[in-house]
Amino acid sequence: MHNQKNSISTFIQDREIEYLLNNVKIKTKQNLPSIHLDSIIISETKEGNIIEVPRWVAEVFSELGFCEIQEESFEVEMLKALSRERIQGPNQISTLNGNFYLKLKRYLNQLKGNTYSNNGSNHDYEEAIIKAIDILKLRTVKILPLTVGEVTPELMQKVTPEEATLFNIVRDVVQNWKNTVLEGNKDE
Repeated sequence: MHNQKNSISTFIQDREIEYLLNNVKIKTKQNLPSIHLDSIIISETKEGNIIEVPRWVAEVFSELGFCEIQEESFEVEMLKALSRERIQGPNQISTLNGNFYLKLKRYLNQLKGNTYSNNGSNHDYEEAIIKAIDILKLRTVKILPLTVGEVTPELMQKVTPEEATLFNIVRDVVQNWKNTVLEGNKDE
């Protein structure tokens, strides 16, 4: 079990690095000079221009007030995901954005940081945690029973990479358990 926990943690850390390196669109709030770092080159940009930069650059620029990241707020995305999941029947799972849990983790960390720096209230963080737990519970309750059946491409298209990893780990444990219990007693 300890190795599985480490492999999930490593998998999520690798996904976070990949997520931060992926490009995102930003809208500049002011003129920016050309910027040359080792692996990043950003041409001179005028106020109001929309450009693509790696997410980590966008987050730094946004924090410094140089730009706005051009994507739906995660709070809205989370509410939509929760609503979709509640509408689905108990044996149905909705499609979730592949980066959903990465965004969720960053969103919760941001709210927690805002709470400590007095820019936000503890209420916002607690409310977001409750919604996050609801989404995790709803989806886990739907995914886990599917680990005893056949893997379908339709299911794998609807789950995030993190959920697919959970699915595969649980499925392997269930298969191993079944094989151990039925060892020598299966019809060949």
